[in-house]
Amino acid sequence: MSPKSKIPSLITLSRLMLSPAIVYTYLNGEYMISLLIFVFAACTDFFDGYIAREMDSETDSGAFLDVLSDFILIISCFSAFIARDLYNPLILVLIILMFAIFMATSNFNKPIYDPVGKYLGSYLMLMIIVTFLFPGTDIIGPLQLSFVLFCIVSITSRLVFLGKSVNA
Repeated sequence: MSPKSKIPSLITLSRLMLSPAIVYTYLNGEYMISLLIFVFAACTDFFDGYIAREMDSETDSGAFLDVLSDFILIISCFSAFIARDLYNPLILVLIILMFAIFMATSNFNKPIYDPVGKYLGSYLMLMIIVTFLFPGTDIIGPLQLSFVLFCIVSITSRLVFLGKSVNA
């Protein structure tokens, strides 16, 4: 690994290391601090990819680390929300399932394009921000329901594109 390819990976690793801090501050009632740490972590998600492209140092291992860091960040936040009884614990099962589907279909010789699923991670990030801003409000129920519907549409979309690539 060249020195310049380490910079984006270090930025990505910082996101990974911030996940426990978000959980700790959230579970200790420091919601705004949790939100600020999360926003900073989300910014690293943009900058690691941007810097990797600008420095022409994109790697498969860096891309995998990026996805893994996003997954751990999201799982950490929802684990904290579940610990505070804001979300149904089954939401974690659905998040893990969607991540597994993404990983499985991304490793095909020809990755399965999912025009809906590519926005799923962004929606999860939005859910996290809204939950930090409005914990314990009536908005959590509609957020959960819309996430379930989003997942159903995403899975259907992947199956349609999978069927098209098999028949092609």
